[in-house]
Amino acid sequence: MKTLALVLFLMLASITVSTSPASAVQGKWQTYRGAYFEIKYPAGFKARGSQRSDGELYDSAFFAAPDGGVEFYVFSPIWNGEPADIEINESTETYVSQNTQTNRGIKVRRVTIRAKDGSYLRSFEDTENTNTNNRTVFGIKYRDQTVYSKYRQSYLTFKKSIKQFAD
Repeated sequence: MKTLALVLFLMLASITVSTSPASAVQGKWQTYRGAYFEIKYPAGFKARGSQRSDGELYDSAFFAAPDGGVEFYVFSPIWNGEPADIEINESTETYVSQNTQTNRGIKVRRVTIRAKDGSYLRSFEDTENTNTNNRTVFGIKYRDQTVYSKYRQSYLTFKKSIKQFAD
C-alpha cells in the first residue's frame, strides 16, 4: 500500500500543468490606487482612471487586457455617486437585460448591454447601500462568450481584491 501511494505521489509530482493565457494572467497582479479604494488587476492590463475624485485620483477605472478582448471596471467613491461612465450609450448600445432587487436598504442593479454593431457585450453590477450611503460598481466588457470564459476567473479575483477606505 505504501509503495502504491509513493508511485501515485511520484506520478502526480511529475505531471506538467499547461496554463492558458487567462490562468497565466492570474499569476501576476498589480495594484491600482483610486481616491478611496485600491484593487488588484492582472499584470499586463492597462489601467485608465475615469471619473476623477476631488483630488488627483479617481473614483472609477477601466483595466484593458493586452489583447483588447476584455476590460474590467470598478467604481468606488467614498460615498454615493453616479457611475456615469458605465451607463448605456443609447446611440451605440442596447439593453440585453436589466433587473433591480432591493433588500433591507441595499439595491443591486444587474445590467447586460450589447453594442449595436455586435462588437462586444458588457455587464455590470451596481450595489448601492442606502443605509450607509455607499456605492460600488463592478463591470466587465468582452468581445464574445469565449473571451468572457477565458477571463472569468481573473474577473472574479479582481472583484474580490477591492479594499475600500474611509476619509
